[in-house]
Amino acid sequence: MGFLMRMLHRHGSGLRTMLLVVGALLVFPVVSRAHEVPSRVAVRAYLKADSSVVRVLVRVPMEAMRDVEFPMRGAGYLDLARTEQALGDAARLWVADAMTIIADGRTLPTGSVVAARASLPSDRAFETLSSARASFDRAPLDAATDVPVGQAMLDVMLTYPIASPSAHLAINARFATLGVKTTTVLHYVTPRGDERTYLYDGDQGVMPLEPGWWYTTSRFTSMGMRHLFGGLDHLLFLLCLIVPVRRIRPIIGIVTAFTVAHSITLAAAGLGFAPNALWFPPLVELLIAVSIVVMAVSNVVGATLERRWIVAFGFGLVHGFAFSSALSDSLQFAGSHLVAALAAFNLGIELAQIMAIALAVPALNWLFRRVVAERPGMIVGSVLIAHSAWHWMTARFEVLSRYSFVWPALDTAFAIGVLRGAMILLTAGAAIWALSGVMTKLRLSAVPGSTPLIVLCLGFAGLGAFPATVRAQTNTVSTMSGVYTAEQAAKGRNVFMGACTGCHTVASHSGAAFATRWMSRPLSAFYEYVSHLMPKSAPGTLSEDEYVWVTAYVLKLNGMPPSTRELTADPALLQRIRIDSSQVSAAGRSQGEGPQGARIR
Repeated sequence: MGFLMRMLHRHGSGLRTMLLVVGALLVFPVVSRAHEVPSRVAVRAYLKADSSVVRVLVRVPMEAMRDVEFPMRGAGYLDLARTEQALGDAARLWVADAMTIIADGRTLPTGSVVAARASLPSDRAFETLSSARASFDRAPLDAATDVPVGQAMLDVMLTYPIASPSAHLAINARFATLGVKTTTVLHYVTPRGDERTYLYDGDQGVMPLEPGWWYTTSRFTSMGMRHLFGGLDHLLFLLCLIVPVRRIRPIIGIVTAFTVAHSITLAAAGLGFAPNALWFPPLVELLIAVSIVVMAVSNVVGATLERRWIVAFGFGLVHGFAFSSALSDSLQFAGSHLVAALAAFNLGIELAQIMAIALAVPALNWLFRRVVAERPGMIVGSVLIAHSAWHWMTARFEVLSRYSFVWPALDTAFAIGVLRGAMILLTAGAAIWALSGVMTKLRLSAVPGSTPLIVLCLGFAGLGAFPATVRAQTNTVSTMSGVYTAEQAAKGRNVFMGACTGCHTVASHSGAAFATRWMSRPLSAFYEYVSHLMPKSAPGTLSEDEYVWVTAYVLKLNGMPPSTRELTADPALLQRIRIDSSQVSAAGRSQGEGPQGARIR
C-alpha cells in the first residue's frame, strides 16, 4: 500500500485516472457482443449456367453470419418484418464476396444478390435444384413466425453474367471462415443437364467444374505422391521389402512385381470392380498390417530372394485396394477424366516409391557399413517394425470382428460380382505369368514352393466375386467406421430426452428392433424417418442440427462408435453412409437404455 501511495504522489493525476478506469472495468465488466464462431457449418449450393447468366443458389446457417446485427424481437427471435436490409448485407458480405466464378479463364464480376431470405431449419427446399429455385418464388416467411436466430437459415440467389452457357466454369468458394469446420456440398448442373456433386471440407481454391486432362493429371499425380509419403504403413512395407536386397537388379524385379499388382487392384477399384462389402476396407487395412509383419519376420528368419517377388505381388494386390480407398473421395474432382485420374494417381505413387527407395538404399548401406553390422541391424530393425505392425494388426482385427459376414444372395448382382472377380483373377494370373519370364531373366524365378503363395494371391484378387449390395462407383461409408462425434451424440441424447421420449422409447430405436428395420440401409432413410416423424407431437419442428444430433445419438445407442468426423444433414452424404448394425444386439445391452434397466452413457 505504501508503494502504491508513493507512486500516486509521484505521478500525479495521470496514474489516478488510470487506476480509476481499471477499477471501473473490474466493477462493471464489459459485455462482449462478438458472435461466437460456430464449430461446424454446412453449406449447400447449386450452380447452373442458363442462357446469359450463371445462377448460384446457396443455403448457409445464419449463425455463421458474424459482423451482421439481425433485428430481434422477444426471446431471441428474428424480427422478420425488419430483416431485409440485414439479410442483404449478410448475403453480400459472407456469400457473394466469398465466391468467385471463372468462365473460360476470365474472372466474372462479383455476383449480384437477386434474393436473400430467411428460412426455417425444417425447410427442405434445398434437397433438389428445382425445389430450391422454386422456394425463391414463394412468399417470404410470415412476420409472426418464431425463428430463433441461432437456427435460421439464409438462402441466397446470385447471378453472374456470361457470354455462353457452354463456357468452362471454375469456382473459388472461400467459405472456410464461416465456422471452425466448414463442409460444402456443391451441386453443379452441366450444360448437358447432368448433375455432379462435390463434397469437401474447408476451401479447395480454384476448382474447375469441367477440369481438363492436364489439370486432372497434375492434381492426381501430386495426390498420389502425398498419399505414399503420408502412409507410414506403406513406407514400412517398402522398407521391409528392400532391406535384405539393396541391389539394382533384384530391387527392379521386386518393386516391379509390387507395382504391377497394386496397379491392377487400384484400377479395378477405381472403375467400380472392387468388392463393395462393408467389411472389405477393414479387411484390407488388417492385411496391410499382416503384410508388414510377414515381411519383417521373413527378414529376421532369413529372406528367400527367389520367391520375394511373388510375395511382393500378393501383398501389392492388398496395397492397391488401400490406395483406392484414399482415392475414391477425390475422384469427384476428376470430371470426365476418370481413367486419366487413376493413371496419374498411380504415377504419383510410383514416383514417390522410386524417391523413397532411392533415399533408403544408400542410407541403409551407410548404416550397415559405418554403424552396425548388416545381420544384427536387420534383425533389430525388423523386430521393431514387426512389433509396431503387430499392434496395428490386433487393433484392426478388433475393428474387423465387429462386422457381420453374410453370404450373398444368388441373384443377378452375385453373377455380376462373379464376372468382375473373374476379370480380376484373369488379369492377376496373366500378370504373374508375364512377370515370371521377366524374373527368370533377372534370376528371380520363383521356386516350386511358391505355388501356395500364387494361389493365395489369386484367391485374394478373387474376392471381387462378392458383389456390391450397397454401392457402385460411389464411396460407401459404414457407420462402424465413425460418422459422428461424441459431442453430437451427447447433444442428441438431451434432445431425445427432452422432445421425443414422450412418444418414442429408447427400446424401439436400439437393439434388435433397430437392426430389423434399418440394417444395411442408407443412413438417409433413417434421417428422413427421424426428421419427418419426430417428435410425434409436432413432427418436423426441430432444427436440422437437432435431427442430426438425434441420429448420432441413436447410432451410439446401437454400438456404432464416434470419431472426429462430424455428421451433417446433406442428402448426398447421408446416402453414402450405410447402417452396419452387426453389434446392435450387444450394443443394446452394453450402451443402450431399455425398459429392463439398461443405461445410456
